Amino acid sequence: MKKVLTLFLVSTLSSISFGQINKSIWDSLRTIETDYYQLKIPYNWREIPPREGRQTELMFEGSGLVFPSSFNGYPVILTIFMVKQEASDLEDCKNKCLGAYRANQDREFPADFNDGELKIKLQSGQEAYILNTHFFRKTKGLNQSRFDLILYSNKAQCGYMYTISVQYADKQYKFESDNNLSEFAKQLYSYVLLK
Repeated sequence: MKKVLTLFLVSTLSSISFGQINKSIWDSLRTIETDYYQLKIPYNWREIPPREGRQTELMFEGSGLVFPSSFNGYPVILTIFMVKQEASDLEDCKNKCLGAYRANQDREFPADFNDGELKIKLQSGQEAYILNTHFFRKTKGLNQSRFDLILYSNKAQCGYMYTISVQYADKQYKFESDNNLSEFAKQLYSYVLLK
């Protein structure tokens, strides 16, 4: 009986600790500000120069700083980026993002999977959407969970997609739920303001 109880406690504690991210990342944030928006990200995330020829304004990497650095023998890659999107309003920006999910031939989506959609209000008062999807990237050989905060700036007269991409090796996508990726996304997005 002692062995059974010990095994139960060890497995329970293991699953609890595995499903929690490093919450100390929110203790030290840096502010990034443009004429149109302000956001905060963990201070120690690495800035990546945006790729030429794209509408990407900001790109950062937090691999190994939030989630385990590897899973199932493969790396866990965390990136965030802000992309400018031509759009007439918030709904147009949301629809363009949803349409683009399946336009990429490199993505294989699970059967019977529906993308997530949640309408929220930013602290600055504007409405926004949190979209989420997941798929297998054939060229990378990794599964990917993606969250997009969809914004529309009346001041800039354009939309923005603030994307979180987490890549890992898990065909069942349990990594997404075990590490509370949706709560992580909501926390990061709570630091976004539109001007």
